[in-house]
Amino acid sequence: MADGISYAFQGKIFAAGHLWLDPPLVPDAFKTQNVLLSDTRWCGIYPPGFPLLLALGWLVGAPFLVNPVLLGLAVVGVFRLGTALFDETTGLLGALLLSVSPFALLMGAGFMGHVAGLCVFTWCLAFLSESCKGTPPRPLVLSGFLGAFGVVVRPQAAVFFLLPALLGVLTARRKELARTTGFLALGGVVPLTFLLAYNFALSGHPLRMAYLVWDPNLSFTYGFSSSQLFSLHFPTFLYDLDATVWGFPWGDLLPLVFLLIPASSRRWDAWLLACVLTLLLGFSFYRFYEINHSGPRYAFEALGALSLLVARALRAAGGLAASLLGRLGLDRFEKVGAVATVGFLALFPLVRLLPEQAEALSHAYHAHTQQPLRRMAAAGVGPSALILVSGNTVEWTYGSFFLENGPDPRRAPRVYVRDLPEKRAELLAAYPRSELWRVNVTLEPLPPPNAWIDNTWDVVDVVWSRLR
Repeated sequence: MADGISYAFQGKIFAAGHLWLDPPLVPDAFKTQNVLLSDTRWCGIYPPGFPLLLALGWLVGAPFLVNPVLLGLAVVGVFRLGTALFDETTGLLGALLLSVSPFALLMGAGFMGHVAGLCVFTWCLAFLSESCKGTPPRPLVLSGFLGAFGVVVRPQAAVFFLLPALLGVLTARRKELARTTGFLALGGVVPLTFLLAYNFALSGHPLRMAYLVWDPNLSFTYGFSSSQLFSLHFPTFLYDLDATVWGFPWGDLLPLVFLLIPASSRRWDAWLLACVLTLLLGFSFYRFYEINHSGPRYAFEALGALSLLVARALRAAGGLAASLLGRLGLDRFEKVGAVATVGFLALFPLVRLLPEQAEALSHAYHAHTQQPLRRMAAAGVGPSALILVSGNTVEWTYGSFFLENGPDPRRAPRVYVRDLPEKRAELLAAYPRSELWRVNVTLEPLPPPNAWIDNTWDVVDVVWSRLR
């Protein structure tokens, strides 16, 4: 989708050693969604944290691996967090639940910044929890760094999700409040300084993000009534999460009722639940609500904590089941039942929900498709070519070609531009190449494949034509 293209573009810019690029010649031919293209700047519009990570991927020629790696690290982070708060079994079960979530797996296959947020926030919670056990200052410094870097990745989500976690730790360590605050600040100073400096360089103000340069009228509520947004979005968050995280037949949030059973460490359950709820509450007042990659994406960063909460609830339910089997004299079936339950939890989402969601996303999602590029070699396009992109949805589809351009299109062997008939002569003069090609892409919208996938298209026709 367009957001992912903007993130990937900024990562490519960072990998080339720049904060932004000079505008290309004939800038109108390079316009694409969610990319700032002004008289002096050409860059992505989102916070720089995730593009910094993508830059590492671009440098090794595999930016598509960044999110899968981050998702794997998030799974490990859930295990560490669960072990620190509860025990290894809970950590393992929580990590398993996250690793088989179709929502997590499909989001991890794209270029969205939410996976980086999930990873950074989860590890921040892990080190914060370890800091409450009287350990040396290292976990606090790491927590401060990761929390601040989370702000550089996704500012609003970091504040919503991490604020109750921070308040809980400061309360737990209130006898060492000054020391705790100092170590957290020490860890956070570098990421926050970088963010302020980046904003200042790009916009002239340390608190003014790039997307406000792109559209100065943007605001969190965008003029909508806060009460109207909340009444619409918060119930929808709960409804969609209940159906899209794993797709269990009983509902994904229903097991949380077992957390009402008194048990040790319930205060840590409340700590995790507070992080989840404040994220949902915060984005309930946001102007947009989107289902992307099969789930409510503004809730995505909560999946690590939610996986642990569900793991805790399932273990509580397992304890009740074991007690019942014991009373019935069937305790010999306890281990078999536990193994069967874990097997079901691991396999059901992968067998039932994942194929359905993956098939839906295999279409031209948000009208972006790789089909035209896959057919380019068969069309006979040479290594030096100016390629004009046209079609009935070129405003979106051009994004599929946009990242194929080099950082400086003047020096790139192939240049991909939007077909602007009135500016063809200008384009030919600005980007003289051995060949001139036009690709016309025709798409048609599909009805939503299911209740949690929207904006999918089918490729009707792709026509490559050599014009010179």
